[in-house]
Amino acid sequence: MKYDKSEFVFSQCTATCIDEICEIQDETFESLSDNTDILRRNSREMLLECLCEPHYTIGAYHNGKLAGFAVLYVLGTGTENIGKDIGIAESELNTVANIKLVIVRPEYRGNGLQKKLTEKLENEAKNKGYKVLCLTVSPDNIYSRRNVESAGYVFHSQKLKYDNLLRNIYYKYI
Repeated sequence: MKYDKSEFVFSQCTATCIDEICEIQDETFESLSDNTDILRRNSREMLLECLCEPHYTIGAYHNGKLAGFAVLYVLGTGTENIGKDIGIAESELNTVANIKLVIVRPEYRGNGLQKKLTEKLENEAKNKGYKVLCLTVSPDNIYSRRNVESAGYVFHSQKLKYDNLLRNIYYKYI
């Protein structure tokens, strides 16, 4: 269903949002019953970590209900920093952040929320001094691929990641 853009309020999610975030992830996996490889399931503990510094989670709210959320994940030189996959030097990895996850509830899809949430993460990353944003998308997720490409992310390569899931790797200098 289409909603007026002015009906959405964007604000940082905190630990008090964890139940609703887990609910959205569960709803999304239920809606992907035929291809659950499109998304990597995150544990409650991991999602809770995403709600704390240095990470940043933004939510899109509609009439007080969390319609979707997106996570900026900061790894420094950690093993899952996607900057490593695109050849960023070890000494520069602290300038790279990952967009770990963007999920919009099924009933709110088609309202441009994935793009808007990504844009909000980009602004936050710039404010925190990051120079590069990286993310992965399942090659089967046509909607996310279109959204990230239209937002200026550049395809780098395809790689098996996250317990053997095939992913397209994208990056953007911000």
